[in-house]
Amino acid sequence: MIEITAEQVERVNAVLGGLQNAPNKVFYNVINRALSTVRSQSGKQIAATYQIKQSEIKRNSNMRLKRATAGDLAGQIEFAGTVIPLMKFKVSPKEPRRSTVSVQVLRESGGKRLESAYVADLGRYGVGVFERLTSRRATSQQLFGPSVAHMMENENVLEQVEGSAQETVDKRLEHEISRILNGYGG
Repeated sequence: MIEITAEQVERVNAVLGGLQNAPNKVFYNVINRALSTVRSQSGKQIAATYQIKQSEIKRNSNMRLKRATAGDLAGQIEFAGTVIPLMKFKVSPKEPRRSTVSVQVLRESGGKRLESAYVADLGRYGVGVFERLTSRRATSQQLFGPSVAHMMENENVLEQVEGSAQETVDKRLEHEISRILNGYGG
């Protein structure tokens, strides 16, 4: 969670208190800029923590953004999405072959061997990592990794994204004050 401290609120009110609606304009601009930072940094931090490309993160995520307004200074961003096929992470071998499959989801952990898994090309469904449930041929299921929402809950990812957003709040507060004092955005 990103916070605007009491000292920051007092500073804005002391400098811009005489101007009508100026403090609210400062705060909703700062909050919206912090939300933009969260949006851009989330993919970068997930890709830095997990063995997945940013393009796959974008393709498999659903971000819902509620911007702050002058009347409602609360901003919110929610992450959702479906689980991502394990093939989109680091998998060896990449092409269909009869050998043991090795998978690495987190960058910091080593690869894990999946003894009963195999890589197969199912035509229109594409290449995927599958696991046979029984000895019968038609009883396979595709294996999946975490969703974008689950990856965002990772402690390291969340800490980095929140830190970047808080840094944006701290920087943009002074910038927004000077903008209004110079006659822009007011």
